[in-house]
Amino acid sequence: MTFDEIARELGIKPKALYPVGEVARIMGIPYSTLLLELKAGRLKSTLPAGRKRGRLIRPEWVDEWVEKGRES
Repeated sequence: MTFDEIARELGIKPKALYPVGEVARIMGIPYSTLLLELKAGRLKSTLPAGRKRGRLIRPEWVDEWVEKGRES
């Protein structure tokens, strides 16, 4: 099941980018785990121009991260 499918099942409208906290809630994993994965470079994110905090994650990046985790 893809990230977008999980989000839809939870009643969340699909978006192009999600905040880290929302990704954690949708995926049912701790926020701190995502922060560690972001810091390690295993999960991609973007920081919008002009911002110092508030990283955002694309659904396909979550799907790639999950797939890589399955391969290990």
